[in-house]
Amino acid sequence: MYSIYIAAFISTLMAFVFWGGFIYYYFFEKLDKYIFLGVISALSCPIVNLLVKAPLLKILKEVFNVHGNTTLKAPVGYLIIFLFLPSITEEIIKILPSFFLKLYNVDSKTLLRIAYILGFGFGIGEIWYIAFGISKNPSMAGYSFYYFGGFATEMFLCVIIHTGLTVVALTGLKKDIKSFSFLNLVFAILLHTAVNISAFLYQLKIRIINEKMDEFLLMFWPAIFVILFVNIILNKIRTLG
Repeated sequence: MYSIYIAAFISTLMAFVFWGGFIYYYFFEKLDKYIFLGVISALSCPIVNLLVKAPLLKILKEVFNVHGNTTLKAPVGYLIIFLFLPSITEEIIKILPSFFLKLYNVDSKTLLRIAYILGFGFGIGEIWYIAFGISKNPSMAGYSFYYFGGFATEMFLCVIIHTGLTVVALTGLKKDIKSFSFLNLVFAILLHTAVNISAFLYQLKIRIINEKMDEFLLMFWPAIFVILFVNIILNKIRTLG
C-alpha cells in the first residue's frame, strides 16, 4: 500500500531537482520571500478537488441526469462542461493567492517568480493527492513501487505543465512579461484543456488509432506540452537579462 508513496517521493524529488533546482534556482539565481506560496498552492490541490470540483461534478450529474461514470452516452452539454471543469477550477485557484496578497502589482521578474512558485507548488500537491487516492485502492496494495514508474514519470511532467500554465495565466503566452489579464487566464484554461484531451478521449473509450497506440499517445501527449512550457518559461527568463 505504501509503494505508491515511494513512487510519489521519487517523482517529487525529480521535480525539485529538475524543475525546482535546475530551472528555478539556476535561472532565477536565488530563492525569495514568496517561496511560501508554493506550500499554499500545494494545499490548494486537495481543496479544489474535494471542495470545488467534486461538489460541482455532483451538481452537474444531477442537472444532466447522469449516473455512474462518465461515458460517451452522456449529454453533449455535460461532456463539454466535464472537460473544462478541471481546467477552469484549477487555473483559477492557482492564481488566487496572488490576488489575495496583491502580488499582481509587482515588477516583471517577481511576477514570473510568483507564477512559477504557484504552479510548481500545485503540481507537487497533485502528486501526493493522487498518490493518496491510489493508496486507498485495495487492488493496488500488493504492487512494488517500481510498478508505479508510469505514475512517477507522468507526475514529474505534470509539475512543469502546471508551472507553465500558471506562468501563462499570470504573465501571458509571449516572451515579454505582462501584468495579469483575463485573456491570459483564458489561454491557460484552453491549454490546460488541450493537455487533458487525450485522457478525456481515452476515458470515453474513443479510439483515435487503436487501444495500444492510444495508450502510447496518452503517455506521449503531455511531453509535447512540457516542451512548449519549458520554452515559454525560458524565453521569459531570457527577457529579464
